[in-house]
Amino acid sequence: MILRKIARPLLASAFVASGVEALRAPRPVVDTAQPLVDAGRDALPADVAQVVPADAATALRINGAVQIGGGLLLATGRVPRVASAVLATTLVPSTVYDGAFWTETDPVRREIRKVSFVKNLGLLGGVLLASADTEGKPSLAWRGRRRAHDAKVAMAAALPIGEKATESALSAWADRAAVDAQEFGERAADVADRGRARAEIAAVKVAERAPLLADQARHRAEELALVVADRAPGLAREAADKAGELGHQAADKASELGHQAVVEARGLKRRFRS
Repeated sequence: MILRKIARPLLASAFVASGVEALRAPRPVVDTAQPLVDAGRDALPADVAQVVPADAATALRINGAVQIGGGLLLATGRVPRVASAVLATTLVPSTVYDGAFWTETDPVRREIRKVSFVKNLGLLGGVLLASADTEGKPSLAWRGRRRAHDAKVAMAAALPIGEKATESALSAWADRAAVDAQEFGERAADVADRGRARAEIAAVKVAERAPLLADQARHRAEELALVVADRAPGLAREAADKAGELGHQAADKASELGHQAVVEARGLKRRFRS
């Protein structure tokens, strides 16, 4: 936005000029600032006061350098919010000191401190506004609230009751879940009872049929024994006949082999004689 490109350099120019004056501060200005530095060190905690320079000239130069750097960053639009916050801190010591302008006995110096106090208040208000300027973008607080709201909506949408989740709806859903769990437990117990009853019935049936099955097995064993006994003589005769047949075949084969052996022996004898 063009307004920011104009307003930021104008606001930063006051800090750059003040920083340059602080770097070039003559001795009278340093002497005037020395009570302010001493009062500031006394008001700060001991650990923090040790970091603050005791020499007013050094403190003025550091403050002036910070004002020049922050002013240039603000004027060029680089990290303007951070630069504005830093510039606001550089105004605090002089604003506090000039705030007690009525204690000044010299009318001229009292008027100078009064004007400086009012000017610092105006600059402080300007840099505070600049530090909060998001250039039309959502602020960090707004983005944080938005993300929290989105997370809440997403959580509500993930539940079975949808996006219109309320405390009463959540309570109703919890009650419903408890009822479903109770019904499931009752059904599980019913199924278990049915399974146990069926197992008992099956055991009774097996016990009742056990004698009958034993009688059937005994009768079948006797039938098989009779069949074996009936077929045993026949099998024995078949085995004897088979054995006699095999004996005759073996005798014939032995006679044939003996005859061949005699023939071969006679042939060998004639060869040796010749």
